[in-house]
Amino acid sequence: MKKLSLIFLFLITIQASFADKHALIIAVGDYPKSTGWSSISSVNDVPLIKGALLNQGFLEKDIITLINEQATKQGILDALARLQSQLKPGDIVVIHYSGHGQQIFDDNGDEIDDKDESLVPIDAWVRYTHNYKGENHLRDDELHNIITNLRNTLGQDGQLLMILDSCHSGSATRGGITRGGEATFAPENWKAKDQDDSTGSAMLEREKVSDTAAPFVMISGASANELNYEYDGVGSLSYAFSKAMNELGSDFTYRQLFSNIAANMNVISPKQKPTIEGDIDYKLFKGDYVKQQPYFEVTKIPTSTVIQINGGKLQRLFNNTTVYVMPAGTTKVDEGKALAKGTISNAKFNESFIKLNKPLTDRNEKNYWVFIDKPTYGDISIQVYLEPDTDTEIQKSVASFLDKNGLGSVVNDTLKADVVISKTSSGYTLNSAKGLDVFDATNKQRGTDVQADLNNKLFNYAQGMYLKNLSLKNYDYEFDFKLLPVEYVAEIGELGARLPEDSYNNSEGILEVRPGIDHVLLEVTNKSNRPLYFSLIEINSKGEIAPFMPNNKCRLTNDDRKLAPGKTMIFKECVYRFGPPYERLILKGFATDSPINFQSTVETRGERTRSTNNNPLENFIKNSYTQSRGSEGTEASGNMDGYSTEFVYEIVKE
Repeated sequence: MKKLSLIFLFLITIQASFADKHALIIAVGDYPKSTGWSSISSVNDVPLIKGALLNQGFLEKDIITLINEQATKQGILDALARLQSQLKPGDIVVIHYSGHGQQIFDDNGDEIDDKDESLVPIDAWVRYTHNYKGENHLRDDELHNIITNLRNTLGQDGQLLMILDSCHSGSATRGGITRGGEATFAPENWKAKDQDDSTGSAMLEREKVSDTAAPFVMISGASANELNYEYDGVGSLSYAFSKAMNELGSDFTYRQLFSNIAANMNVISPKQKPTIEGDIDYKLFKGDYVKQQPYFEVTKIPTSTVIQINGGKLQRLFNNTTVYVMPAGTTKVDEGKALAKGTISNAKFNESFIKLNKPLTDRNEKNYWVFIDKPTYGDISIQVYLEPDTDTEIQKSVASFLDKNGLGSVVNDTLKADVVISKTSSGYTLNSAKGLDVFDATNKQRGTDVQADLNNKLFNYAQGMYLKNLSLKNYDYEFDFKLLPVEYVAEIGELGARLPEDSYNNSEGILEVRPGIDHVLLEVTNKSNRPLYFSLIEINSKGEIAPFMPNNKCRLTNDDRKLAPGKTMIFKECVYRFGPPYERLILKGFATDSPINFQSTVETRGERTRSTNNNPLENFIKNSYTQSRGSEGTEASGNMDGYSTEFVYEIVKE
């Protein structure tokens, strides 16, 4: 019997180790004019998603792509059926959709708001007519049946991840290219029931599946009542997903993956709220993913000493960054095994040219991967659009401020802008270019110098976005942190029991806290093999920066914030409570092997620091307060090395 048990266990292990990874990538962007839909940049998402999956062990032969005219409704259904036929229990499946989405009248009475959500294939029309009644829309009801069949085929040892870079509602007027944004598809004079705004994506049908069905996770680019904006010619969710997949840490769950996605989305489209639903605490790809230093593929070798790679300013690569050329398949850089070293001499939008210090003997680009050695971090820079009614002196002041300090430029198109400045009766508002939501304002009635105040607010925003974007990924310093809900009696300072970790999470998977009611503790985990020091800052929607750990009410010393290898600490001496304004914020954490403390640097806006250890990271943050910048890239003084990670939370009204 014991022998049979061992054989059975061995067979299970063998089956798990031979789980295959499959993907279906659907991208619809060039909608025919006859459909009434606008063209969008969905096709640009394909290399981002496909590259991220190939890096994670998905094979080219197991990735199905449907692009534009291939993605009719029948084409999508046929591809899903083909995918289903290739699966066996225990496999892993990723389905990614980039395109328009739309709400459509409910045709079977199963929706409380009388609306289905739908994906929009290339042959679906935007309006109900006498000869088109929605038959080519892919409704959530149909999608649910397909998902159920896939999950039942994969079984409890498999996994299904669906990513929807689209949206289904909202009203697109101006402020960026959106996916979706059209009125509900319905017959004339149709009227829906009055319902409160939905939360979550509204695409996930919650009917029961088999008890042995595969875990399922759905990540959507926007909440059900929001628009989904594009970012620099790609889908915002596709960009955030690919970036997060290239920066995976140890033992990642889908919850942690989404936390990284939400942090990236907060930078590129601050008011857009991605959502996650389903079995989010399962390990990503059952733990079978590649954790390694981020790398870039060589796409061309023009000469033996010049190479071109598939990454540029979109991936935060700038001129003067130094790199190592390593054999393809390398997971961690060993300088002694580098085939060459090089410097980025021409960083473009999505590609870079690198000059090497010695020639490559083999001109086959597939044999090489490129890893970052010492990065430059790109200057603090924003593009500003001024509404036509902006006063002339304000126009001149903003243009001069940006130009003189190398902080960006004024542009003549909102699609090229990061910030839109609008005139009001009392001053000016600063608006995010994606959606034109106000994030800050000046008020001339308060006796302030409007020009100086406006320029200072522009700098704050630029600096905040810059630091949100900053990414350090040396896994020798890997750490993680999160906020844990806890009972606390503020009147007597009594700490009670810890609450379940998701007690404060909303339907989008984001932790929400209410001022004066909710309290949290900070948990930090050292995932590296060396002792680490850490420090955390908080960045709000205006770009303003505040110390989070340590801070004035929690003055822990460097030694108090030193973590032994593999150790997790909950800092019970620091109970966090919150106050207005009501908004979504990013906590940015940094770890190194030397003492680090951003508190005094942030509180004095870089004027002074209590630190005597001259940590390069502290100096870098200090230098970010300098308004006069260079023209191309900023090199860190000293050997700036470490690891950064983010956590997103939101302060809400009771």
